[in-house]
Amino acid sequence: MKKTFLNIFYNAVYQVFLVLVPLITVPYLSRVLGPKTYGIYSSVNNTVQFLMIFCTLSVSYVGMRTIARTRRFGNRQDLTDAFWGLWYFQGIAGIITIMITVFITSAFHIQYWNYLLLMVPYLVSAQIDISWFFQGLAEFGRVVLKNTAVKLASVVLILLWVKAPSDLWKYLLIMSVTTMLGSVVFWFDIHRYVDKPAAHFYKFSTTSKAIATLMIPQIATQIYTSLDKPILGIFQSSTEVSFYDNSQRISNMVLGVITSISLVIMPKMASEAKKTQKVVLKKSLEATIMLGTLFAVIIMANTKQFVPFFFGHKYIPMVPLMFWFTLTIIMIPTGGVFANQFALANKRDKDYAFPVVIGAILEIVLSYFLDRPYGAFGAMVAILTTEVVVLILRLWIVRDGYDFKYSFKDVPKYFLIAIITLAVGMFVPNLLHSVFFNMAFKSVLMLIIYLGLMFIMKLDLNEDIVNLVKNFFRR
Repeated sequence: MKKTFLNIFYNAVYQVFLVLVPLITVPYLSRVLGPKTYGIYSSVNNTVQFLMIFCTLSVSYVGMRTIARTRRFGNRQDLTDAFWGLWYFQGIAGIITIMITVFITSAFHIQYWNYLLLMVPYLVSAQIDISWFFQGLAEFGRVVLKNTAVKLASVVLILLWVKAPSDLWKYLLIMSVTTMLGSVVFWFDIHRYVDKPAAHFYKFSTTSKAIATLMIPQIATQIYTSLDKPILGIFQSSTEVSFYDNSQRISNMVLGVITSISLVIMPKMASEAKKTQKVVLKKSLEATIMLGTLFAVIIMANTKQFVPFFFGHKYIPMVPLMFWFTLTIIMIPTGGVFANQFALANKRDKDYAFPVVIGAILEIVLSYFLDRPYGAFGAMVAILTTEVVVLILRLWIVRDGYDFKYSFKDVPKYFLIAIITLAVGMFVPNLLHSVFFNMAFKSVLMLIIYLGLMFIMKLDLNEDIVNLVKNFFRR
């Protein structure tokens, strides 16, 4: 368990770093590019995010759990066969996807085709990304250190070269090339764990079936997490897309921190016995809901001041959007506990796929009816409704694999604590002249209230938090 907590810490540190980078770049870019140009970036970026799943297939999910089991029960040759045999699927898929993308964008000059071509290195980064191998080995320290250096370089380049809306092409090129370099660096260490390339795919029939099964939910997920922006762009202006996309940006940053728990726990769940899984699942669920509700209420209470301070006064119309989008910080990671840590870890791939397929269909239908008349607000209602349905389905479909009363025993208390904390935060007056220090003061106060109520209610997670803090200071 010690290594698991250490890996959670490593990954959480990296995810916090990923949060801090946009805290520098987003305020700068939102002002330099403006809402209209930023909306173009949102449409291009999310289109490429959708294409990336065809470069990676589902190898990241299949690979992580396969490597986790091979590490526990196999030897170096088994690791070699698994790594190379799995990556061949990804490598070939990447070549095909990139060739088709370049041909279609060049031949037919689709909307923003020139910007899409600048994002080709992004697709290459997905093709050569082998971070799943190190995650399966639970070597999260390497993932953190190498990607941190690449991200820092991208920040410096953005601040130096992007100065006006006309520099959008520079921003896209910087992001795509640095992301590609971030994937390249993992290959420098691969020889330490595996030998020369194997001459065959890894369990071709079994792996192909797993990839095909998991591709469906990946495509479905991208439909309502990435393609929702280009779909909105069909009915509305790029400015409206910008408001919609940026209203999710802070929530998505925080989601990265919280879902890092799932990323670390999944390999452990894949290699643990059923009895141990029960305990791990409960602890992970409570930690996820605790972090989700805490971050959500703090952001909600600060939204009105945060938007003009962070994005600029041109973005004030997105205040209500950002307020309600914060609910995804609770819903998505909670569903992820049962989807990633339980369903995927136990090879229940169909159970993992079904909820998001339903979600994708629902999102498309709702977007069609809501995006044109209601714009970004309608798109927000569509995505929040979809996330609620997906969460309920994720809990329901694997109900035979966990004890609901045991796992959710303390969950209502976390929501009660969150409501009380939010109520206090919404009514705290602005005592300081500085907007930043007002938000900082309010956030710290809400954190103290939340943690205080946790210990007053004597939650099971309290002991784990105390032990974690003690172990940290002992080191």
